[in-house]
Amino acid sequence: MATPSPVLLLSATAAALGLHEFVLRRVEVDHLSLPIIVTASTLFWSTAYHSGFLFATSLAAAFWVPLTIWILLYRAFWHPLKNIPGPMGARLSKFWALKTTYETNFHYHNVLVALQKQYGDYVRTGPREVSIFDPAALQPVFGGASKTSKGPFYDVLEKSLHLNRDKPFHRQRRRIWDNGMKDSLADFAPRVEEFTEQLLTRLHKDNGKLVPLLDYATYYSYDVMTALAFGDAMGFIKGDSSGAADSILATFTNGLSAMGYMYHMPWLLNALTPFTSIAGPLKEWKDWSVVQMKARMAKPDTKPDFASHLINNSQDCLNILLGDSRLLVTAGSETTSTALTFTFMHLACHPHYMRAVRKEFREHLDTYHCDHPVPFLDAVIDESMRMWPSIFFGSQRLTPPEGLNINGHYIPGDTIVTIPPFVMYRDERNFARPNEFIPERWTTMPELVHNKTAFQPFSMGSYSCAGKALAKMELRSVIGRVINEFDVVLPEGFDEKEYFANVKDHMSSGPPPQMVRFVKLKE
Repeated sequence: MATPSPVLLLSATAAALGLHEFVLRRVEVDHLSLPIIVTASTLFWSTAYHSGFLFATSLAAAFWVPLTIWILLYRAFWHPLKNIPGPMGARLSKFWALKTTYETNFHYHNVLVALQKQYGDYVRTGPREVSIFDPAALQPVFGGASKTSKGPFYDVLEKSLHLNRDKPFHRQRRRIWDNGMKDSLADFAPRVEEFTEQLLTRLHKDNGKLVPLLDYATYYSYDVMTALAFGDAMGFIKGDSSGAADSILATFTNGLSAMGYMYHMPWLLNALTPFTSIAGPLKEWKDWSVVQMKARMAKPDTKPDFASHLINNSQDCLNILLGDSRLLVTAGSETTSTALTFTFMHLACHPHYMRAVRKEFREHLDTYHCDHPVPFLDAVIDESMRMWPSIFFGSQRLTPPEGLNINGHYIPGDTIVTIPPFVMYRDERNFARPNEFIPERWTTMPELVHNKTAFQPFSMGSYSCAGKALAKMELRSVIGRVINEFDVVLPEGFDEKEYFANVKDHMSSGPPPQMVRFVKLKE
């Protein structure tokens, strides 16, 4: 069987090294992962067909083996980030993050805490990635005047307000979202209260019974967000959801573990994205959302709402409208459900805070509105989000070509930087007694907050969360009204330390399943 000549083998090796020096070092290829895989596979199998399998394998080895070795040597010893400390495995490949995620059972947030202690505030956590734990980096990286841009993670899946790296497009689309939120949220507040009323009705039926807290929080948040995005809820709280809705929810909840791996390697998500429109559970979600949006578009508007605002400003691009509506549901539901779950759990673990929230809520009943601050209730919510932020993923930013100077540290250009919120919120430089749940730090004990700007649960700058006001409305409505009528009681033998030790990093935070009792107050 024929084998390549020495000249051909050397040419393949030279081509590999040239590819790295003149292309891979200078051009971001994360978004080209699928074309690269398809091209490489096509060349291999076409060579195997014409010249034999051994010939193709030898030629491929002469290309890929030297390329791999050269890349690893470059990343370890010659890369612009070579002087930034970090684990050797992380310098070589993001597979290190996948391996660490697997070995720690999705506790990557704790790995980052350990890395800060070992290496300091600037740690190389990927071949071209630096995780920053220095609060002085917040403004240069995320602030309104920042010169950074979004990282390759935002090229994944479908284009929307959030998942895109085009600054002019984002500015234009964000303006639409902000205007829509401002114009419609006040009118949407009664819908929020309506869904809270449905939840209260269900809790009255389940009075004293053990119920799955995370599931109930998820039902609520998905109903609210589908109503906002499409005009109609999925019907989870009432228990009359369709089979398609149940399947879609199962897809999202069961897919969280996959996201715990995938967010470390956006190139892999990019490679898989085209297949989600062909078959599988995500296709079902996309098809369902198309049907819902077309039905919403066909409805004559009796009163403008957020959905109609998006529709009216997306007439020329149905794909963007669908991308935004799906973003609204998935991003808004998951984050709110985890925030609700953790807040209820903290109150159940600290009943004196539950009583304090109830007392304040009743004192403000005459003026209560979910769109208005309720000081101690808000403090409890903020403290819960500080201890367990809904998103563990430190949003990727790309430094400008000239690099970035932060607090005496130079970060080379075209470097992916992240600021993981969990580590920031557990840093004693920012918060005294950071591992303790103390809502008073936001009210009567401000001395426990050393650096208030470090707390950014909805991010900051031009890419901050567009749904912050809605999330606050939901949290106030559910926490306030439920605690006003119920005690949240944990089952016998519950171990608070064990529960929170089992919180997982799925990009979003993953509360463990926990049964609780909502017990109606006798007064």
